[in-house]
Amino acid sequence: MPPRAIAGPALLCSVDIIAKNDDNGHMQTYPGGKGGGGVYQKIINLIPPHQTYIETHLGGGAIMRYKKPAIKNIGIDIDSIVIQDWRKRNLSTKLIQSDAVEYLKKYKFKGDELVYSDPPYLLESRRSRRIYRHEYTKKQHFELLKCLKSLPCKVMISGYWSKLYSDTLANWSSFSFQAQTQNGTAVEWVWFNYPQPTKLHDYRFLGDTFRERERIKRKKMRWVKKLESMPRLEHQALLDAMDTAFVHNRQL
Repeated sequence: MPPRAIAGPALLCSVDIIAKNDDNGHMQTYPGGKGGGGVYQKIINLIPPHQTYIETHLGGGAIMRYKKPAIKNIGIDIDSIVIQDWRKRNLSTKLIQSDAVEYLKKYKFKGDELVYSDPPYLLESRRSRRIYRHEYTKKQHFELLKCLKSLPCKVMISGYWSKLYSDTLANWSSFSFQAQTQNGTAVEWVWFNYPQPTKLHDYRFLGDTFRERERIKRKKMRWVKKLESMPRLEHQALLDAMDTAFVHNRQL
């Protein structure tokens, strides 16, 4: 049996789960997408600073689309329709049509990367049956987890709880929250190979709820407005004091 959800309030979040294609067969939404309110925000709030962002099993790529871009961004998917759809967006993302494990094994890591993997969830862990053009067998999940554990960089992966993931990633950190799917409420899990971050790559979605995120956003805007209205030297003095306090606290 899976453990109870941890590290976050039990919030209902919308998850994209139905694939819809236009008249040309191009993807409009994607099964298991993370574009629902409260879903991508929670995942982005677990991402520490990085120079290169690699997202495997790209699909609709909600995390890629919503997070602040890294200096270098790479999206990987074996599905040619997914890659074609992304190329129409004219984004500064390097797109790779490939098996994720094959690409990651060949990639020359420097250590400043963050890899986020969102594969088709393990069939035994989900209510819906085969909904992807390229499903994942249990053996493929095992190979993916083995590969991700071997990478010399920060890694995170989404899924539903399963014994395979729980046992294989037993030494990793984890975060779980409730999400609303077409088949009802499900508990989303995120596993990552680093401690809960104290610094984020993107602070725009800070907050557990929409109301809290809006409160923090308004607070940031008030502070920016106050800083901008100060005389220049007073402005600089305040920033210097904040920087000194930050360095002191980090050394404690």
